[in-house]
Amino acid sequence: MLKMMSQGRVPNRQVLQRPKESHEPVSAEHARKLILEHRAWDGMRVLGHLDLSGALDLYNLPENLTCESIDISDCVNLTTLPKGLHITYWIELAGSGITSLSAGHGFILRWRGVQVNDRIAFESQSLTGQDILNIENVELRRVLIERLGYETFLQQVGGLIRDRDRDAGGERQLVYIPFEDDEPLMVLKVTCPSTGHIHILRVPPHMRSCHQAAAWIAGFNNPDDYHPAIEA
Repeated sequence: MLKMMSQGRVPNRQVLQRPKESHEPVSAEHARKLILEHRAWDGMRVLGHLDLSGALDLYNLPENLTCESIDISDCVNLTTLPKGLHITYWIELAGSGITSLSAGHGFILRWRGVQVNDRIAFESQSLTGQDILNIENVELRRVLIERLGYETFLQQVGGLIRDRDRDAGGERQLVYIPFEDDEPLMVLKVTCPSTGHIHILRVPPHMRSCHQAAAWIAGFNNPDDYHPAIEA
């Protein structure tokens, strides 16, 4: 039927038309829509804060883009910033594909809402657990632990075992690291029965047992309702 109606030609998919370039500033909401639809133009000026967080299909930004601040957190496929990017305040880049910026870039960088320097943002491997313990700023310390990685942090500073049991992967441990000025860091240490890889999973500090922590990870508020056939 389709062939008969189109005389053997398959109808072309509708293509969104690129809007006419404008020197007038556009709203942040409209700019987000145009950028995510790949219809933005070079030199676009955006009013206010541009939120592009979590845009997995975002691979590039228009050159000479201007806005007050921009959130590209968790845009894992965005690996470079455009030429001529002008930001009045800050760039939020936690979890993005940006792994480095040229020296003297002049941008104010944020990670999960906390202002960070280039070393924290791009050279987390140079940090040590002891460096982090010496940080007095609680919010910055949390960011540093995330950047270093829970497994590496635990290996370097140790921890206190609150509970241990066994599942299909072997021994599990509920480990916590106390802080004088913040809630303790609590993690569940488990081993994958298939690969043997050790996983360090952060859980709330009020957990009291490995089973309770595993239940919370699985989405159960009541650990008594959690009865997996194979627990890993």
